[in-house]
Amino acid sequence: MNATKRKFNTLINGIGNKSTTTLASNSSKEVNNVPTDDGDSQTKKRRVSNNSSNTDASDMPPPARNPLASMKHKKAASSTTAAAAEPPKYAPWDREQFLKRLKSFSNLTDWTPKPARVNEVEWAKRGWVCQKSERVRCCLCNVEILVKLNRKEVDGKEQPVYVAEKIEEALVDKYVELIVSSHDEGCLWRKRGCDDSIFRLPLNHTGTTFRILRERYDEISKRSENLPYMFNLRTPPGFDIDTVLGHLPPNFFASDGLQNGEGPVNKVALLMALFGWQGHIHDRLGPQLGSVSCQACFRVLGLWIFKSKEVNEAGEVVVGAAMSCLDPVKEHRDYCPWQNAISQNGKGPVKTSTTGMAGWEIILRILQNDHLLRSRRESPVGKARPVTPDQAGETDGGIGTDVGDDDAMSIRDEEDKKRWARLRRVKSLFETKGGKKLQREKSKSSRN
Repeated sequence: MNATKRKFNTLINGIGNKSTTTLASNSSKEVNNVPTDDGDSQTKKRRVSNNSSNTDASDMPPPARNPLASMKHKKAASSTTAAAAEPPKYAPWDREQFLKRLKSFSNLTDWTPKPARVNEVEWAKRGWVCQKSERVRCCLCNVEILVKLNRKEVDGKEQPVYVAEKIEEALVDKYVELIVSSHDEGCLWRKRGCDDSIFRLPLNHTGTTFRILRERYDEISKRSENLPYMFNLRTPPGFDIDTVLGHLPPNFFASDGLQNGEGPVNKVALLMALFGWQGHIHDRLGPQLGSVSCQACFRVLGLWIFKSKEVNEAGEVVVGAAMSCLDPVKEHRDYCPWQNAISQNGKGPVKTSTTGMAGWEIILRILQNDHLLRSRRESPVGKARPVTPDQAGETDGGIGTDVGDDDAMSIRDEEDKKRWARLRRVKSLFETKGGKKLQREKSKSSRN
């Protein structure tokens, strides 16, 4: 009986080893044939013990994997990656995120025009995106509200209002308040929105401005077959495309082997690029060769609407266009910085030589100042290079073309101020608190 107990104890102790099944079968056989000799039982015990100790751990089957745990691990990893790739929901300084929010309002079937105080720019500055059917949602606190401005009751029935000026002023005042107060109490967009200068076009660097202008020109040139004729365009008074060509750097068309005034320069494409237009690329369908768009106000123009349908060999219009003319400035939305000086400079801008100018005027000013500075660098020392009226930009209207010595000097002064400001910031990084204190003490002693 004692031998039988010992065998059961051996079986229990062997649970978890590969030889458990074998031990169980051997033990069951030995239990059925209970031996009476203690010596035989000791021999069998040693044999079982040796078999258990010789079992190789590498022969053990791998532990079973939990598919649910694996799925949870993958899901957690993917959510971590998505969170890392997702842009911040509160970044009032980020112009790119502001433009993404503004773009959500660009579909006229989802958002109809509103008065300037409650237009899409004001909503986007406070973190709102369009959710279709005149509904907006905060990208941080996810509050949704219905902007019911374009409806009014006439004889007890609601009728749509498509003209922003006809919307009641009291209703506008209410939504001006709701732009801020509709956020949750703890929402950061409720406390602070984007600065008024967030819409400003980045036109402060001459080299970058020329490069982007050339990119817009190249995109529009690919649509040359669909572009309107020059006589289909209406430009601001005093604007002269030939004068602009004379102000461009000599290597502006260098990649095409062209020089200013030589070769097949597409003047219509250059004119459209100067006023902020570029080739339209649909989010799903890709490049659209019949359209151009603005990447500031997201206005899209179908070129075929403005191009005369039939022109004879003498250049006379036989069949006119669907629209009488294309005004590259007025076709931007009213709040677009390409035509709106307040959007470009802010409501309380710092006084500069370009204060009060819209984007297209600043482009012309940059071209003219760059041309003037190049002309002076190329002139012999001590001699003034003669400048023709066309080169000086003395046209009848003179919009953006009245650049003289004072303007050139003011631009140099601005550049010098910016350069000194950068040097002072760099210097401050290397100054320690002890050094500043010592400098203050020296200045006080020198005064005494």
